Amino acid sequence: MSVVSVIEQRIADFAIAQAPAGAVERARLKAFVAVRLGLSAVLMIAAPVWLLAVAPPPLWQCAAFAALLAPVAAIFALSRGASLDTAQIVSVGGLLAFAAALACGGAAFVALAFVAALLAVLEAASSSNMRLVLATAALAGAGVAVVAFSNVSTAGPTLIGAALAAVLAAMIAYACALGWSMAFVGAIAMYGERRETLRHEALAQTIGDLVLRQDRDGSVVYASNEALAMFGLSPRELMGRGLFERIHVADRPTFLSAIADALAGNATATCQVRLRRGALNEQDAAVAEPSFAWIELRAHNLPQERRATDPNDRAAVVSIVRDVTRQRQAEEDIIHAREHAEQANVWKDRFLANVSHELRTPLNAIIGFAEILTNEEIVPTDAARRKEYAQIIHSSGHHLLEVVNSILDVSKIDAGSFDIVTEPFSLPPLLDQCCDMIGLKATQAQVEIVRDYPRAMDEIVADKRACKQIVINLMSNAVKFTPAGGRVTLSARPEGNNFVLSVSDTGIGIAAKDLGHIGDPFFQAHNSTTRPYEGTGLGLSLVRGLVGLHGGAISVESVVGQGTTVTISLPAHCTTAHGGSRLAKIETFARRGGAPSLEPAHHEPVRKIA
Repeated sequence: MSVVSVIEQRIADFAIAQAPAGAVERARLKAFVAVRLGLSAVLMIAAPVWLLAVAPPPLWQCAAFAALLAPVAAIFALSRGASLDTAQIVSVGGLLAFAAALACGGAAFVALAFVAALLAVLEAASSSNMRLVLATAALAGAGVAVVAFSNVSTAGPTLIGAALAAVLAAMIAYACALGWSMAFVGAIAMYGERRETLRHEALAQTIGDLVLRQDRDGSVVYASNEALAMFGLSPRELMGRGLFERIHVADRPTFLSAIADALAGNATATCQVRLRRGALNEQDAAVAEPSFAWIELRAHNLPQERRATDPNDRAAVVSIVRDVTRQRQAEEDIIHAREHAEQANVWKDRFLANVSHELRTPLNAIIGFAEILTNEEIVPTDAARRKEYAQIIHSSGHHLLEVVNSILDVSKIDAGSFDIVTEPFSLPPLLDQCCDMIGLKATQAQVEIVRDYPRAMDEIVADKRACKQIVINLMSNAVKFTPAGGRVTLSARPEGNNFVLSVSDTGIGIAAKDLGHIGDPFFQAHNSTTRPYEGTGLGLSLVRGLVGLHGGAISVESVVGQGTTVTISLPAHCTTAHGGSRLAKIETFARRGGAPSLEPAHHEPVRKIA
């Protein structure tokens, strides 16, 4: 791309940003800026030459050169937010000052002064401001009168001087009339354009959507005032590349594709993209997180004959923009609800598969051995054998009660009706009780229980029964999934305002693909009827709910074939129950170090927040 093309594009973008309402105003502004930039370039080249040729320059020449800097000041005023009329007043004033300075240079420069005055009148005519035209003509005419009077007073009245003054005055009058007519025509054109803009605004307000006109690159050349009500953005902030820069980076190809589709045919192209609200500068972006609104853009190309009527209008596409954030949110809510329903259905199936197995086993034992004991024909005569059968019935009944209690507790937590009662108590004795309760099961499984916690710890305030359930469920799971000869370690320590419980085992571990499901109700790594480990899959789900009621958090660290560590962090002083059905956050990740496992490493943490 050439330098000229770059400058043209910059001027066009500047014109769009400064005059978003109409094509006529933008055309005037583009012409104004281009001419003044050209004059500024000429002055930058001529200034060193002038200083070298005339050293030191007389005062009137310095004044003339300073007056020529007025166009530069006009462009600066535009860049600072001034209107085009204000900038043209500055430019016209500079030309009049330049003419006055030339008139002070003597008779040789009087003709140039009159030419500068004519240029000032023509400059005023290009503004479409009739008051400025009349004021400029009046000042130029006054200047001619002053020069003519000064010539009469110094050289006396001459026919040639009077004729020259009359001719110049006539030229000024003709230029004034020409400028007035040009200003009148320009004002009519601007009035028509403003009337059309008002019609567009009324239409946009009626339909309640944002109306855009865009060029072939998707740059906005017109935006209705609905942008302020819909997104808190002024139309100027969307002009040019403003809209494109506010579209989410991932959605920009979709946006450009919709514009291209609209240009390619007569059909309406539709897309949904994310539009950023608020400021775009880096300082504001660093303070606040970006906020995006979902918008639906419906683009249609303008008819060729419509574009041909106004060569200054670059619009090729007209678009209707609608805020569909709530609609998208509703759709996402429906998707989440469907996923939740599907997940609930999966949990129901798991419940029927797991719990029915867990209930049938103890019930079969209870019914079977009860029938033996009540049937006189087959009841054993040995008292020890009858006692053994009674113990089996007793233990099966307790197991059945534990399963039912676990289901009820999880249901209460999900329903938000599980109440915790906090009280101060010493943690080590409670941990000892849990280890003793799990001890028999661990001995039968040939698993060692290691108690790694200090005997003296400050009292904590929590629900004692819930804490006991947490530890028993974690240790029971650890023993269940640890092969003979393995080890289960229970640790506890204070950590700031929290206390941390940790249960580590040297068991089978958890596969990376299953880590994300830890804590889901009824979930087990083996969910078939032939799974090698008994259980309902409610243990960690119950722990998760109880920890959440205390306002705590859970982390699970595991690697297949080496073991698992479950760490619980609870407030040391849980004086108020958190209540509700809020579940604890679970962070799961593969254990670092150790021998490589056969499973792929699950390096990225999986955070579960319900």
